[in-house]
Amino acid sequence: MSRKLLVQILSVIALLALLTGCAQPAPPAPVTVVQTQVVKEQVQVEVTKIVETVKEVEKVVVATPLPPAPGKNGRFYFVQSSAWHPVHQLMQQSFMDGCRKNGLDCQLATTDENSLDALVAMADATVSRPDAAGFVMYAGGLPVFKPIIEKAKALGLPVALPHFPVPEGTFADNAVQIAADFTKWPDPIAKGMCDELKKQGVTTGSIAITENNHNVTEDGVAKAFSDAWKGYCPDIKILPTVLEGAEPTQAIAAAVSVIQANPDIVAGFSTTGGGPTTWAGAQKETGKKLVTVGMDYTRVNLDLVKSGQVFGIAAQPIYDEMSEAAKLVYDMANGKKVPYWTVLQAPLVTKDNLAAYYAILDNLEPQFRAAVNPDTLRATPTPKP
Repeated sequence: MSRKLLVQILSVIALLALLTGCAQPAPPAPVTVVQTQVVKEQVQVEVTKIVETVKEVEKVVVATPLPPAPGKNGRFYFVQSSAWHPVHQLMQQSFMDGCRKNGLDCQLATTDENSLDALVAMADATVSRPDAAGFVMYAGGLPVFKPIIEKAKALGLPVALPHFPVPEGTFADNAVQIAADFTKWPDPIAKGMCDELKKQGVTTGSIAITENNHNVTEDGVAKAFSDAWKGYCPDIKILPTVLEGAEPTQAIAAAVSVIQANPDIVAGFSTTGGGPTTWAGAQKETGKKLVTVGMDYTRVNLDLVKSGQVFGIAAQPIYDEMSEAAKLVYDMANGKKVPYWTVLQAPLVTKDNLAAYYAILDNLEPQFRAAVNPDTLRATPTPKP
């Protein structure tokens, strides 16, 4: 606490003591009452100033990184493509928050481009950086990253792979993973959706499953969800999986087509963070009310749940995956033994349990940047002069 702030506090205490003296048994004259009221008002002004000062100090403390972590440091990098996407921005800022809390020097190595080639090029270039001490790679569990992770191993650098669990041995032994177990967490999601349909008196019809694209996690989630669904709602058939893609307009159009082609549809499940917007938009365009669940606790998605436009979201542990991945690579860089797989949970979030996820966003969203999908920009005609 600064000396100036301490003096202000002591001044207030002195004024409060003066007020206490003025309030003793001798009945005050009218003018004394006026003077006492003036003093009270002055004290309130001083107290308000101090409260505001303390709030400003708190802001500085929250924004200031902790002292550097002991041991080997260097810079830890987070590698990701489609960096413009709100869900990916949540991942990036979760990583940076984990770095700040652990006193680590970290940097984002991201590209707004959506192609795999762009991601691979970014990862390869980042591994070659001379200041690198470790990497968190949003690699999708894809085999194309094997030589890049081998390259990091040859340099003695650790890699953490969040969100896309793959069997141990898929990559070199300098890589570990942190993620929910997609063979298990979709089960309670399927049960929650099925219970809601039964609550509404719906026991027959069909359910659609949509994915952003085919990858280890989304394909695994779709399969686990389908297997669980057959046990909970066997009379509601599962339609063939449809790819919705990352672009919202196209995604909504894909879901609209599914609804129009299947008049008996009663539910929709999306394995991607854009899914709540996809299914809310499709319901709005078709006028068909469904029980729908998508991924991820972006504010848009939470608001869709809050407003009743979608039933719920599967809260993939984005913050925990990315913030704890930062600590994992630091620990590995300093020779600490860590498990190959740090297993997290992905609960169903409905109107009943939104508050904790809004709190995460309130903390991280101020660090988001304004960004646009580059594919959308390229598709926009250039105005003629």
